Amino acid sequence: MLSAADSTEVVKGKKIKFSTNENNSRLYNYTNSGINYFFNEDLRDSATWRSTVCLDYAANSKEMPAGLVFGLLFKQNITRGLIDRIDGRINDRLRFEDQLKTGYTLRHYVKRLDCSFFFTFNHRQMRELSAGKEAFELAFYGNARFEGDSADLSNIRFYNYLYNQVSAGVKKKFDYGNYQMDVGLGLSFLQVFNQQEIRTGHSSIYTAVDGEYLDFNYDLTFNTAKEGATKFGQLNGIGGSGDFHIAFMNKNKWKLSLDVADIGYTFYRKNPVNYSAVKSAHFAGFVLPDLTTFSSQTFDTLKLDSAVRSYLPTKSTNSYSLFMPFSVNVVFSKPLLHDKLVLSFGLQYRYLPKYFVYGFVKANYFIQKDLLVSVSAGGGGYSKFNLGFELVKCWKHFDFSIGTPNLIGLCAPNHYYGAGLYLKLGTSF
Repeated sequence: MLSAADSTEVVKGKKIKFSTNENNSRLYNYTNSGINYFFNEDLRDSATWRSTVCLDYAANSKEMPAGLVFGLLFKQNITRGLIDRIDGRINDRLRFEDQLKTGYTLRHYVKRLDCSFFFTFNHRQMRELSAGKEAFELAFYGNARFEGDSADLSNIRFYNYLYNQVSAGVKKKFDYGNYQMDVGLGLSFLQVFNQQEIRTGHSSIYTAVDGEYLDFNYDLTFNTAKEGATKFGQLNGIGGSGDFHIAFMNKNKWKLSLDVADIGYTFYRKNPVNYSAVKSAHFAGFVLPDLTTFSSQTFDTLKLDSAVRSYLPTKSTNSYSLFMPFSVNVVFSKPLLHDKLVLSFGLQYRYLPKYFVYGFVKANYFIQKDLLVSVSAGGGGYSKFNLGFELVKCWKHFDFSIGTPNLIGLCAPNHYYGAGLYLKLGTSF
């Protein structure tokens, strides 16, 4: 960890070389754009156990600030100015994704095998939205602006995952002279207590002049793990996922790493609910009888329930399964200035619709051997431009990290795209 000693230290006029593992750990632990709980950290050379508590949240979008998401989730007031700003940013489609990962990790180094094992419990949330500009306007402005025109609701996609993840894995280092290779593998059991999936095909709503009638044309699929409220420990879906890590290092000259995270599958067979339909409907409202004879029994003759239900999709309870939105990261890191500065260049791909590769550069600077600051800049994926900052402080047995991959969005969530924050508290013994 960062509290490990420098690569050389003067004692009685002589230079004493510290172990390669200790120096490599100090240099390369904080080179990713966020926190990789499984493989992006090592134990101190004097320790065999490490315990960490982490929180990592990131939201990315080129059009939508995180303030709108926070307002919807926490039922806060959403101003018209915020809606107008988002509408002005959308050229063709709105894309948004966010994820939360918080939990506990216990890591143990076995000297006889020269490898470390980890066990984790994490709570995970992932959301993904892709929709056309007209769908956003219909949802937040109503259909008045589409009078005499159709609002296109095609190709809407929304996924929401809430699950708990129990993981175990191993990481081992192999030395080949001046080179070293790290290999890591993690397997996870996923306990899903809530999930929603919404997809539309060719769909539209036509609003006649003066609102005389509406023409619906929709192709809708909606799946949910359970209808209604769920509990944190409820087993509405199960799944499994895997994480893989491999890295090559020319000792203290450079390091190249590849991480594949969250590649897996989930199944929903216990309490699933589905709505699906491909329908066209003409709705001209309800005709009221003569108001001079209006009474409480008048509503009984309208048959509102049967009329509305004829336009709704069909409900079923069929099981379904989903492939998880995994991610792939490639990072190249190189220490400079006698190991006081480490530059990292990375690329990230996420399995999401129309997701372009995200690229970033990150600079770690060791103010002291136990104090690190870093800045990062990146763009791509569902984001436009992210400016990050991180601070790491180590003590004898404890270390603390706080950072964000999107400092501007974190400080101004109603005005800038996306946001992010991660925290980590660890102890080694």
